[in-house]
Amino acid sequence: MPEKAVSLGSRLHYPITVTKLLKSAGDAIRKQDKLFVYKYNWRRKVGDDSWNDESAYVEFASPAEGRLKEWRIREGMVINADVPCMVVDEACSHEVQLHRLCCLCGADMTETTWASEERDTDRATINMTHDQTGLMVSQEVATKAENETQKRLLRQRKLSLVVDLDQTIIHACIEPTIGEWQRDATSPNHEAVRDVKSFQLNDDGPRGLASGCTYYIKLRPGLRQFLDEVSRMYEMHVYTMGTRAYARNITRIVDPDRYLFANRVISRDENGSITSKSLQRIFPVSTNMVVIIDDRADVWPRNRPNLIKVIPYDFFKGIGDINSSFLPRRADAPPTPSPTPPPQERNGALQPDPAPAVTADEGTDQPKTITASTALEEIADDLNLKMQTEEQEKTLERQLTDRPLLHMQEELDREGELSAAASQDDPGDAAAPAAGVGHGRQHLLSDDDEELSALQDHLTDLHTSFYETYDRRRKERRQSDPTLPPGSSSSSNSSGRRRSVADDGVDLSMVPDVGDILDELKSSVLSGLVIVLSGLVPLGVMVEESEIGMQAQSFGAQVLDTITRRVTHLVVSTSRPRTKKVQQAAKMTGIKIVNQNWLTDCLSQWRRLDERPYYLEIQDIDREKSSDTAEPSDLDKDTKGDGAAAAAAEAAATVDEARELKDFDWATADKDLEEFLGDEDDDDEDDDDDDNDEDDSDESSPAKDDESTSGDTDGSTEGEKPESSSSVTNKGKRKKAQTGDDTDEDTPEATTSTSSVMAKKQRLSRSRGTSTLRSVQTPNGADTDLDDEALERELLAELEAAEE
Repeated sequence: MPEKAVSLGSRLHYPITVTKLLKSAGDAIRKQDKLFVYKYNWRRKVGDDSWNDESAYVEFASPAEGRLKEWRIREGMVINADVPCMVVDEACSHEVQLHRLCCLCGADMTETTWASEERDTDRATINMTHDQTGLMVSQEVATKAENETQKRLLRQRKLSLVVDLDQTIIHACIEPTIGEWQRDATSPNHEAVRDVKSFQLNDDGPRGLASGCTYYIKLRPGLRQFLDEVSRMYEMHVYTMGTRAYARNITRIVDPDRYLFANRVISRDENGSITSKSLQRIFPVSTNMVVIIDDRADVWPRNRPNLIKVIPYDFFKGIGDINSSFLPRRADAPPTPSPTPPPQERNGALQPDPAPAVTADEGTDQPKTITASTALEEIADDLNLKMQTEEQEKTLERQLTDRPLLHMQEELDREGELSAAASQDDPGDAAAPAAGVGHGRQHLLSDDDEELSALQDHLTDLHTSFYETYDRRRKERRQSDPTLPPGSSSSSNSSGRRRSVADDGVDLSMVPDVGDILDELKSSVLSGLVIVLSGLVPLGVMVEESEIGMQAQSFGAQVLDTITRRVTHLVVSTSRPRTKKVQQAAKMTGIKIVNQNWLTDCLSQWRRLDERPYYLEIQDIDREKSSDTAEPSDLDKDTKGDGAAAAAAEAAATVDEARELKDFDWATADKDLEEFLGDEDDDDEDDDDDDNDEDDSDESSPAKDDESTSGDTDGSTEGEKPESSSSVTNKGKRKKAQTGDDTDEDTPEATTSTSSVMAKKQRLSRSRGTSTLRSVQTPNGADTDLDDEALERELLAELEAAEE
């Protein structure tokens, strides 16, 4: 019989004193039986200002039923707070309940008494069955059942796989045009829709015009072979946000023999939440052996480590997920790219992007982002469910009345006719008529998706890695203690007699976490890459928290929101190929500018692909070096968080001012200019003496000057004082700043032109004001040698122009 420790409860007037025990160990007790008598003190008000201390004696009523096993209190004991008072052997633990009735004894779990503070319905709070929301079990029962399932899967060398339906393995549509194309053999889309399945929902789903409509279902290419192969490694479950009747009809098409999924199907009717999915609904104890495949990652806020995100299957162009009204809508969803980098005709205006993706990126009005499940979301809100159902009904009615697929095909036909007419008007173009005829018969729908092939490889690699890790752990365990029973710890067996235990191949304590295995497989794909996204994340959404940003990070990449010297790749939206970030990156070497298909294909295939087929065509105007460099806040800022971004922006502004001054000590520069050019306020004799001294020094050591001039070609190095403008001659030679005396070289012919250029720069610098900067520290220790070289090249170019 199950034991239960019965507590006193929180409603007593503590402190209390036990005065007499009315029952003995071994006695049978029922609810509300008197068990013991206790005393508590209280104060009674007498008159206006006086109080009397009094005592009250109360009999404690039993909140439980069964046989009293032992007392944990004694007579005379003073109790100051709630503590267990006795242990009772219950006749039934009520651990399995169906619709609030105990499945073991048939008792009504909703009955309550004044003697009990706990409800019997709280003993079984876990629903872990697929199709029975009324069946609840306790934590102990759930743990035992799940452990048995894991042992069975380990013996079969399998894992659990949760499969989404819409846009993951199938695509659904209700537009009647599909049926017309199936019956019309002359339709250009006849071959594409020939194997489309259909069914009707008469008593489920929306009412009104869409009630009883025909659902057309297109299976993802290679689905049957994929499911057959994967079923050898995984036990599969269906988890959809469609209704129960919808899910049942889909599984009849996908698995007519009920061999793959059996009755392991959960729909939104049994989900318990109308906005998110959770593995705890099916696996309440452990998700270490569970993998998810879904086209939406945001609907799994608690189980992202277990998720393999797939590219949405979009066979019926522009339709999207037919049950999208029951899914959270994210404002940061990037536009859905084409599966591969195809020729322009497949990415043209005739192939529209899915509506939800386009509107999200374009910044149109969207519902608020739903990023996490809360306690309120776990309760089925009837009002919210009604609103979502009405929204789905309107969406389906628009498909029936607007018929978007038909209109898109008609537009293709019109363009084909115009192309054919234009080719007939130009008889000189022999190839044009054939192209025009082909274009006139262009089909809207194409069935070239290959996502399941890559997905099967990922699932195979994951299954192999999981059991390799599991076998390695078990082997190490056996080597460390050959007599240790599988599943037990060394401490629990150290005191007992050492004995040999048959190894049945199952050890739950050695089971690795699928999430950790997935992370190991994915994290090396884009490791070492620093990626900036352009046109893929709208304003107001942090790139690290956007969907595509989180995906890139899970594959090992670091994502930034601005261009820096550390950036290796700029990923650009195909719908917005020219942005400010593109212009900035085009002026910098070492940054690979690719379209979004490169990142999408890398995430889909789990390998870093060659960037060359995905390179973005950069216009010459974007590559030209403008007089104003890119914004320092974009070039020197390395944002790693919200706080770091503001600090980096302030530091970048300081670097901007420092770059304009070029790290000059203007007092020393003025002195050099006075020595080289002569100042109007100085005496001519002093200038002549200085010049004669310099000439004598130059004549005495021409070889040294030549050596110094030829050896200094790379600009100032880190830690050196920058050269002054006076060290540059009209022939493009530069003098190295020596420690101690400065040695300058000049010729009389160049004095006039050099003086004009240098005087102009001196006046410009003085008009800016004197800076207090003497040493510039760039963010992250960025090297300024490249900027010094650019300055020297500009000075040389100006001097050569002045000489000419």
